[in-house]
Amino acid sequence: MSAPHEALFRALLDDPRRAGILIRDYLPADIVSRLADEPPVLLDGSFVDPELNPTQSDRLYGLALRDAGTLLLHALVEHKSSPFAWTPVQVLGYRVDIWRRVGTIGPDGRLRLPPIITLVFYHGRRPWTVPTSIIGCVDADEDLRQLAGDMGYLLCDVGPVPDSELSSDAEVRNGLRALKHVSRPGDPEPLLAAVLAELREGTVFEEQVIRYMIRAFPAITVELLTRVARRVRPDREGNLISLAAKEWLSQGRTEGIAEGLAKGREEGLHQGMARGKADAILFYLESQFGTVPPDLQARVRRTAPEAMDALFRKALAVTSLDGLFDDGRPRRSYRGTLMRRSGLRPLAGRPAPPQGEEQSAGHQAPESGADPEEADA
Repeated sequence: MSAPHEALFRALLDDPRRAGILIRDYLPADIVSRLADEPPVLLDGSFVDPELNPTQSDRLYGLALRDAGTLLLHALVEHKSSPFAWTPVQVLGYRVDIWRRVGTIGPDGRLRLPPIITLVFYHGRRPWTVPTSIIGCVDADEDLRQLAGDMGYLLCDVGPVPDSELSSDAEVRNGLRALKHVSRPGDPEPLLAAVLAELREGTVFEEQVIRYMIRAFPAITVELLTRVARRVRPDREGNLISLAAKEWLSQGRTEGIAEGLAKGREEGLHQGMARGKADAILFYLESQFGTVPPDLQARVRRTAPEAMDALFRKALAVTSLDGLFDDGRPRRSYRGTLMRRSGLRPLAGRPAPPQGEEQSAGHQAPESGADPEEADA
């Protein structure tokens, strides 16, 4: 589950505009007042130690200061459902690693290190109980702990923050909202409606957030998404369903898609839904057989809306592109291209490609009577 979280967090931070908003929203006001107007600069390098905590994702930024100089900001997201006790040690280790890479020796022989502020974003269900400074982990009395100095970080626990106050920007706010609610029980329908209503339409980030929610919220079905999209974004219903169908197909959730699309037909989806179904069919065919020829794409799209569900179910069952419209009429053969590319042989009982297509790939047909799958094995 950590991969979708990491992907959405990176999507939030990899855009300089969104990163700048997020940083200013969560830094103390006295630090924000010292920042120059320039957007943050994403610096090369990730510093997370996968052996300690493989569920974190991080980004390092350079922020220009008004009075000259540069502040480094290291942003991490904590994906565990409960606080990770080693976080203060990790943060200290990351700072040392960063300083080793960017530290310089001045003319006076003194080591010069830029200031680093670390933001740890946590969206788990349980309250954060880990000290925000390494000094809070030192097992000693107060006098001895103070000798160790303070190497803390700022905790950005989005759990207690009302959804409307997660950020001053709609995109950032809804990216954080999706991350916040993934570990909290509840009906995903109002959450999905709120996110779709506020995201800018047709952007890459909109797609990233929707894909994340499809992966992270199993309760979001085709039927639910259709109902919400029709209410909140009726003009984009077909596009949203198509996007979701592609994500479900990539996860192998084909049965649910077929059932959901059949349900959508029964409820009377408009023409945009038919286009979405055609997109889903073609996406699945391409994932199974490679590039779908233009004439076959056109034939799929010309299919009557009321026949799309049957065509979708047939697409899930065919073993070649030829089988999609196997109605006895002469047709162009698409199997030879696939055979040459993949090295596969046709199943027993099906006509083989014209002589020379498979043979040119260096494959020998199985002996008469032999099972082709056994021969391949």
